[in-house]
Amino acid sequence: MTSWERSRFIPWTHVSNVSAPEYETSKEHVYRSLNKEASKEKEQQTSSSLQRRKGEQNEFVPPEVQSQKKGKGLFKGVDYETPDLLRSMAFGGCIGSITGAVFGFMDGMRTAGESAILKNASNAAKGRYLMQGTSRAGATFGVFFGGFHALKYGIRVAADPGLVWEMVGAGALSMAAIS
Repeated sequence: MTSWERSRFIPWTHVSNVSAPEYETSKEHVYRSLNKEASKEKEQQTSSSLQRRKGEQNEFVPPEVQSQKKGKGLFKGVDYETPDLLRSMAFGGCIGSITGAVFGFMDGMRTAGESAILKNASNAAKGRYLMQGTSRAGATFGVFFGGFHALKYGIRVAADPGLVWEMVGAGALSMAAIS
């Protein structure tokens, strides 16, 4: 940054600190003091936000409130919320669709290269075959992963056994559904 650009960033309240005989050095002094003030303000903001976060983490939840939130009736896990279920299913569907589309495209490319029928087909027919395989695999994987995440959320609501056991249970139930 040139001295001209720096002088344009000096606030009017600090212009009177710049004297005529040592103009350049006094401008540098004002500019550095402004940088120091800005860094101190930034440090204060980050320390106050850290203190707020620590205060939020250390909040005391009365046992009465916690007993109301968990352990109602048959379900001993987290509270059921439809937006959380839909969010989990949407996440699984998106990840599954992307994975399935890539898998379907790669499988279609391999099959198109090995097939005697597709070797003689036109490029448009090969492209149509690739898109059919890509969309079919993407939809299948999307439904599977969406169901997996719905089962995982259901296990969390029912028992909340922990992340590992949620994945093991949802994986076993998902694989049983395929078989």
